[in-house]
Amino acid sequence: MSFISRNRLILSVIFSFFACFSTAEARTYRIGMIAWIAYSPLNVAEALGFWKQQGVDVEVINFGSNQELNAALENKRIDIALDMIGSWVGMQQKGVPLTIIGETDWSYGGDKIIEKKTVDMSSLKGQSIGVYLDQPSVTYFLSKYLAQQNLGLKDVNVVELEPEAMANNFIANRFNVIVNYDPQALRAINEGNGVVAATSASWDGVIPEGFVAHSEIYKTLDKKDLTAILKGWMQAVQWSKDAANWDKYKAIINEKTFPVDADFSDKDIRDMLGSVRIHERDMSLEANKSGGGLQQYLVDLKAFLKTNDMLKVDFDPATLADTQVFQSVLQ
Repeated sequence: MSFISRNRLILSVIFSFFACFSTAEARTYRIGMIAWIAYSPLNVAEALGFWKQQGVDVEVINFGSNQELNAALENKRIDIALDMIGSWVGMQQKGVPLTIIGETDWSYGGDKIIEKKTVDMSSLKGQSIGVYLDQPSVTYFLSKYLAQQNLGLKDVNVVELEPEAMANNFIANRFNVIVNYDPQALRAINEGNGVVAATSASWDGVIPEGFVAHSEIYKTLDKKDLTAILKGWMQAVQWSKDAANWDKYKAIINEKTFPVDADFSDKDIRDMLGSVRIHERDMSLEANKSGGGLQQYLVDLKAFLKTNDMLKVDFDPATLADTQVFQSVLQ
């Protein structure tokens, strides 16, 4: 073999080695969600290749329930999750180490407290109230409603059922009051002789939502990749707000966000979008800055837990969330 040929062979082996090494090091980030309209930008970013444009590989996994999502997060089967921030605090209270990455939206009417039209509120004390998730995200919301009736959480029995089962039980008259979210909340109202007593729009920011990671996973996240993920999210949020993209957006929602539901009409989707506040840049900055809306919510939630003897694991509202990467994306 000639000197030139031998050098070419050596270079080929070296390039092949580094190519394989690079491929082995490539990471696909798994982001978990549930079927909820506020999380649809995840499906947009994946479907339209926004994350690939940002140079990061992401797989979005749509779980069948909050409980399944939480289990995947706790067992480190996903890298990042998107759901109610109060649920992340609830998991932290059970000893799961979590790092909140940033607030993305509010439920703003999509979560509903539903009564039977004939219910006598004075008879609620000692009765069972159904909730789709027995976590601070939901019980804090419920407590606001109970306070208007001069009641507290200790005056009622909170029963957890998944959203579809909750709607079914309300329709079957097993509960007089439930907490549920759309679209199952709407089904409970329409088929169960229900009326809306309060919604998450009754108190601004009562159910904020956002990204989180198991703290052990968070330590392994490449900050450049996390920046790319959050940029892709914001790109999808902006794209979704453009009326020119409505038909494509509606198709993504029906196919990806709600994969097991019947196709929703224009009105259905517009109504659901009206029941959330997906943060654009300015609102995201306000929520995620030091001392902003997210931190204040954590302060309020901690006080709620303490008042109700539910604070099992202490936490510092200033450090439970690390929003620095998100803030840098929003600048």
